[in-house]
Amino acid sequence: MKRILVCLAAFSLIAACKKSADTTPPPDGKPTTDAGDKPAPAATEPDPPAIAEARQKYIAGQYGQVIESMKPLVDDLKSKQKARASGLGAAWLSLALAEDVVENAKEPADHAQAMAEQTGDPEVKIAAKLAQGTYKLKTEDFAGAAADFEEAYNLQKDGPNAGLALVMYGNTKINLAFGGEDNAIVNPGELDSAASTFVKAQRLVEKQPGNELIGARALEGQAAVVRYKDKKNTPEACRLIGEASKIYTSKGAGQPLIDAANALQDEASCGPAPAATP
Repeated sequence: MKRILVCLAAFSLIAACKKSADTTPPPDGKPTTDAGDKPAPAATEPDPPAIAEARQKYIAGQYGQVIESMKPLVDDLKSKQKARASGLGAAWLSLALAEDVVENAKEPADHAQAMAEQTGDPEVKIAAKLAQGTYKLKTEDFAGAAADFEEAYNLQKDGPNAGLALVMYGNTKINLAFGGEDNAIVNPGELDSAASTFVKAQRLVEKQPGNELIGARALEGQAAVVRYKDKKNTPEACRLIGEASKIYTSKGAGQPLIDAANALQDEASCGPAPAATP
């Protein structure tokens, strides 16, 4: 194989030399260069800062603020045919809309997916998969959601959104554990899978400053699994919920995240939630 590669390289050099020798000189006698014949590469336009802010607000559970800022921005970016930026913005808009009126999340999720395919941009691909998976999760296509979240994680296993993908995957696994008319646990192995996924997410984001709220979501997920698997293990469930709640309050989480943690605390009879830091 090495010999073939060497021969191919030599052939390329010979061909290049022959082409140079056969080239007709320009009329003015000045040499031409390949660099002069090629246009300068276009500068990559930075994404609007509001998109990164929308990501942070979504992770913090401030869904209404994401919708308010992203709706007009995504429309503007689409009108200007900004493929990457409109794809990212549409993904975070879809994720927030799925927490509000899930039917409204489909169009931006589909746009994000289309822009991911058009650009091939890894970041857009991940965000689009998160959006697609969340829409499927909210519409109870749990198998489809699990596949999307798994793909989002595999696209960049140590990336800034990998922990979020794992948390969403864990939440989907919890849903896959239940079934039947009485919604009982029919696949207990899915709860074990969810638990290990939440632990994996927590350990990952511990190495990523700024992703503490994703870690809190992972702790809350672990608490939910403990609660479902063994309702007598209240101390462990309450410990995990308590840790998550402290992070929520200290990092300014939105009311939806705080309400969900409080509901889990009440269900496990853990006592009052920690007071918010003034």
